[in-house]
Amino acid sequence: MDYRYHKILGKITLIIIVSILALSACSGKNNQPTQSASTAEPTEAPTPTAKATSKLTVCLGEEPQTLYLYAGSTQAMWSILEAIYDGPIDTQNNTPVPVILNDLPSLDNGGVKLQSAPVSQGDKVANTAGEVVSLQKGVKVFPEGCTTASCAVEWDGLSPLNLVQMTADFSLLPDLKWSDGEALTAEDSVYSYQLSADPATKVVKTNIDRTADFTVVDAQTVKWTGIPGYLTTRPASFFWLPQPKHLLETYTAEELNSAEITNKTPMGWGAYQIAEWIPGSEIRLVKNPNYYKSSEGLPKFDELIYRFLPTVPNADLSPMVNGECDIMDTSTGLEDQVQSVRELELAGNITSYFGQGPAWEAINFGIKPASYDAVYNPYEDRQDIFSDLRTRQAFASCINRPAIISDVLFSQSQIPSTYLPLTNPLAVQGLPVIGYDPTMGIQLLEEVGWLDQDGNPDTPRTAAGVPNVFNDTPFSVTYSVADTEQNRQVAQIVVSSMKDCGVEVIPQFLAPSELLAAGPEGLLFGRNFDLAQLGWSSGAMPSCFLYASSEIPTAENNWLGTQYGGVNLTGYSNPDYDADCNAMLNAGLDIDAFNQNNQITQQLLANDLPMLPLFYQIKAMVSRVALCGLSLDTSSRSGLSNIESLEISQTCASK
Repeated sequence: MDYRYHKILGKITLIIIVSILALSACSGKNNQPTQSASTAEPTEAPTPTAKATSKLTVCLGEEPQTLYLYAGSTQAMWSILEAIYDGPIDTQNNTPVPVILNDLPSLDNGGVKLQSAPVSQGDKVANTAGEVVSLQKGVKVFPEGCTTASCAVEWDGLSPLNLVQMTADFSLLPDLKWSDGEALTAEDSVYSYQLSADPATKVVKTNIDRTADFTVVDAQTVKWTGIPGYLTTRPASFFWLPQPKHLLETYTAEELNSAEITNKTPMGWGAYQIAEWIPGSEIRLVKNPNYYKSSEGLPKFDELIYRFLPTVPNADLSPMVNGECDIMDTSTGLEDQVQSVRELELAGNITSYFGQGPAWEAINFGIKPASYDAVYNPYEDRQDIFSDLRTRQAFASCINRPAIISDVLFSQSQIPSTYLPLTNPLAVQGLPVIGYDPTMGIQLLEEVGWLDQDGNPDTPRTAAGVPNVFNDTPFSVTYSVADTEQNRQVAQIVVSSMKDCGVEVIPQFLAPSELLAAGPEGLLFGRNFDLAQLGWSSGAMPSCFLYASSEIPTAENNWLGTQYGGVNLTGYSNPDYDADCNAMLNAGLDIDAFNQNNQITQQLLANDLPMLPLFYQIKAMVSRVALCGLSLDTSSRSGLSNIESLEISQTCASK
């Protein structure tokens, strides 16, 4: 019953009681009833006031093409799916957190177990680096009972061999239901695994390839079994997000790729369910009556509207100001409008949320162009200007990176000291960052032999005894970068800073497709550049392979490196770094060895500077001031992972 109805009835009752008491007091001792001349008509009880529907409107930067889990993965898509699927596993501060699971399996809690698996030549196994390979003579593997590099063996091709094999049990919370009321069980997760594994389902098969089996144990439990030899410190990534088997099993995997039931109206167990999709306008969701947290008063809103703003430029915050949106999520491009966002927040019109990473921007030095691979020929090749560490350090001192942070990013980011966000527990803290110091930069350049021989500040320094560089070569380099407004602002600071140090930097703004074209013709992946600004996105685990010698794209490896796509564009090569990176990637479950080599590799990169980190890319989101519970964790798949808990309150203590 509506609270206001209770309140009205209470007032009516109070009035009647007061009236009766007053009449009794006036009647004195005569308390006999008085005959009424006529019978009074009974008074109708008031009609309860209908409760107003509470509504939350989230504005997206685009209309998703699909909501099918296995057909896309955009920011806008996941903002919507957060309302449909609660979890099953969230990520908070780079750490997986169970949502609809009782716990995450580990060796400590008994959810992860190690067993022995007999193997023979030609079997599908994992080597110590976690790569899926055919077992052949010389393959390095973890035998049974072994989980660290110290006991790994190279198979001789003849001896009987048993490998260690990992299993993990996942237990669902009891009484989970799909939004149609059907029970959500372990069968639904196994069905999702089967869909993902189907060749017709066009998803990356990395986890599928490392899975020997994924089976039902009981109604609430599934068991993952890895391929022999495969070890992981993150078994949570091997739980498949449930799909409603009872609803989808009559379709083929191919049919589900385009079916409306998966692409437009996917069923979930989360706080809301889709009621209507108006193309080009909005998606309307309503409360899921079978949500497992409904007894806690969740979600807080009756309706959830996702409104599309595809025709509104990223610069336009008017939908937020005029009340059309309660939230503008990270898909709306607000990171390019930091100044406007901050001004509106200071005026009390909105609340902003900023996060850094995991993507980061860096200037990559063309240390070893591809033309050097056969032999460095100073008469034909670009002069060897970046092989001297002091030159790279000079760029770090000369470029006004603090100005990039303050003037371009309005102090919402910081200069990285490593390729991981500092909030990541695997990021090494306290690494050295060369500060802005043009005097030191000039001193380093002159030590190398780059001198201002004509005394003219408008002309670049020239070489005078620089190793592997012809004398009188002007220090003039090309700076290649994707053509965006933000990059143009960054480039302006880079060009101006380096001119103050006597180096001419010529910016070259390119379309991303041109910048990232494949080798050998491609600028970056063909290693045909002087300086190149590029953004990388680090995963949860350290990406030391980004600068491993084996990942230098060359003609010999078809410009793809040996495993990770040829991502070492700089040509940087350090045998010590390679050894420590390899030790980290092959550490198995040896956490101490992993952490030690992780620290060494990040320290070496900070010292050797194959690239100059500029800033962590930022993500931005805004909301109306009275919205409570919103936060932005950039390690999460969406800024709306707790959408069921959001509420409107004038006493919202903090964002």
